[in-house]
Amino acid sequence: MYRPAKQQPQLTMSQQTQQIQQPSAIRATLFSQRNLGTLQQLLVNDFQKRQGSALNDRQLDRLERALDHYVEEVYKTQGDQPVPVLNREILRTTAQDFNKYLQRQTVVQANPQTPTQTIMNEVIYQDTGKRLEIQQQERNEIKALPPSVPDFRIPLDDDGPSSADLYERAKKAREAEALRLASSSRDSMGRMDPGIQQRLSSEEAFRQGQASSNKATDLLLVERRQTVQPLDMPLIVPPDGRELIASISGIPLANAPNPRQQGDANSDPTLALPEFMSPLKSNLQQDYLIRQESTVSYKEIENNLFVYSADRDWLKNVKENRYNFSVTFDPGNNGQAYSPQVHVQEKFRNIVRIELVKAILPIEGLNVLVQQEPSGASFVTFTGFQNNVLGLPFVTVRIPELENNNYGSDNFIDRSFGVLQYDANWYSDPGTFPVETDSRGYTALIPKFLKCQKVYSPAPLSTLQHLTISLLQPNGQLISPMADTMDVSGFAIGFGSPGAYAPYNAGSSSIPQYFIVQTDLYFSRFQLAVGDSLRFANIGYTNTTNQAYASTLQDFSNWMNNEVGHQVVAIGYTGGSVTWTPNAVGYANLIVIQNQFASPTTGSTSYYRFGGSSGNIGAALTDAGTASIAAPQRFINLSRQIQLVFRVITREMDPIAQLRPDNL
Repeated sequence: MYRPAKQQPQLTMSQQTQQIQQPSAIRATLFSQRNLGTLQQLLVNDFQKRQGSALNDRQLDRLERALDHYVEEVYKTQGDQPVPVLNREILRTTAQDFNKYLQRQTVVQANPQTPTQTIMNEVIYQDTGKRLEIQQQERNEIKALPPSVPDFRIPLDDDGPSSADLYERAKKAREAEALRLASSSRDSMGRMDPGIQQRLSSEEAFRQGQASSNKATDLLLVERRQTVQPLDMPLIVPPDGRELIASISGIPLANAPNPRQQGDANSDPTLALPEFMSPLKSNLQQDYLIRQESTVSYKEIENNLFVYSADRDWLKNVKENRYNFSVTFDPGNNGQAYSPQVHVQEKFRNIVRIELVKAILPIEGLNVLVQQEPSGASFVTFTGFQNNVLGLPFVTVRIPELENNNYGSDNFIDRSFGVLQYDANWYSDPGTFPVETDSRGYTALIPKFLKCQKVYSPAPLSTLQHLTISLLQPNGQLISPMADTMDVSGFAIGFGSPGAYAPYNAGSSSIPQYFIVQTDLYFSRFQLAVGDSLRFANIGYTNTTNQAYASTLQDFSNWMNNEVGHQVVAIGYTGGSVTWTPNAVGYANLIVIQNQFASPTTGSTSYYRFGGSSGNIGAALTDAGTASIAAPQRFINLSRQIQLVFRVITREMDPIAQLRPDNL
């Protein structure tokens, strides 16, 4: 009966390594009560799952004795192997032995016999060849034989003469029999069938008439050859065709029309006859019929498709990010604001092949790693280590609508459209201030030495309506689940709060140099870094009390919502006081953007005043009655977007093959 093993103290990694290296340690670990109990528990669970019921006491005792036996045998033969290898061998041999024991028990229960019958049973004493055949059948997996291939060929051998041949043979046999009877005697002719006699006489009359007609035709042809035709004599002076025209139409010869004026451009005006009398007809292009091909000719057109993740409706759709989004083709007249997916206005038809050329990804940190660095007697937290896409062996592109012929050792590659690897990377010069930056440019990934394509053969795909794109790590997870969009909770300026936002509090309340953007949630230092380009949307205010700030806030909202975007000057967080670095775990909730210049083309270094000469943006933003912020206000980080490049080959009718050669 199974008894749970006693818990042994946990060993460290170095102790386990020393035990693996020493034979005595291997034996102690292998024969320990903990190891034997674990092996027995695995076997008991496996056979209970197979049978669907618990093992009885007799079976548990038999399993325990078999396990003890094979532990000894395996250690004698393979004692120099590591403990995991020995455990696998013990489990395999014990499972085979116990499985045979259960089969024997099943046979005995199904066919209860006397001891004498059991000894003489064929199950125990069998022929060696028959026993080997039964064991091979048990070990081999029974596979269904594939059906035979049907023979669609047309048989070339004749089964026999056709019905027409049989009819002709019967007819000739009847006629030969009739002739034999006719030649034998007149009496037999009189006794012949009247129908056969009438048929023979009619055929003889037809042959005689045909011979006489052919003879008359031959005589007529001989007479024609011997007769001299008067028109065969050549004329010394050919007649003027115009005289014949004048005599027929009644028009004088001088007033006869020129044949070229009648449309006969290839004629001699002095000898040409009218169209109804001319033996030679003018040859025009429309008089010739050119036979067209029975098949339609096609040509393949290569189209380049670029998909940019920032083109989705990120203001309304917060469920998707740059590594997981959808693409819709031919949405009609609907613009981007009517659907949350990326839109492609072109509608591809008769698609022969879709190929993924490359993917352009940002080199960003995928997660924050908190490290401790010694600083004197204490430790300083460091979060600058960046684990980005360049550290992955490959990137899996998952498109359910375009599952390719990829097969791997996991389900993610089996259902993938392509596998991408590193090709190139590029980045801008960060300059000298700040010294470090978390934005490291972009990298291009391509399917190196692989065919990342979906071929539709023999019939092309009629149209492409929707694509769902996901970029995954080798473990099947998204490259980064972090959002590339964030909500804004409010705006502020450094002026008016001395020292609170230093050094970004320069300027005045009406003309500040910097604006501070506060987000609803904290964001990672790798989600948004210095130098990134942000695009805001739906920034607006509801004026309730002070109408003097209406034009100032409207001017500020228009500038924030511009499509050019804004660059990040610095990031920080507020926790009692403002710090312009991420916190101890690498997160922040403040963003600094620079105000626009009044007119750089004139050489002026002053900043822009919102609302004109009387505008005061600082007072407008701090006044609670006038600066009621609208919702939702959101921005997207354009420096964290991806781009996929596809090649779509379509089949179109070739117009050149439909043109007649005389029209080229």
